[in-house]
Amino acid sequence: MEFLMALLIFPLLSFLFGIIGQILIKKIFIVAGITFAVWSIAAFTVFNSSFFVWVLVYTALSALGASIVHFGKDLKKRS
Repeated sequence: MEFLMALLIFPLLSFLFGIIGQILIKKIFIVAGITFAVWSIAAFTVFNSSFFVWVLVYTALSALGASIVHFGKDLKKRS
């Protein structure tokens, strides 16, 4: 079950948080920083230190989601 969560559920949550965070906060690095902080705390309290690799992946996915929304809005403004 933990493997399924690490490969499917947590990445999806991180990507969705990146999208929603960009809409609300409007700063890509702040959204990615919040994601990094939350997953880092979870890595050392709930999981073990080897989970930290996944923390970096989830942070990148969150930044990707935020970037898609940011550049999508930017393209819409230009049109």
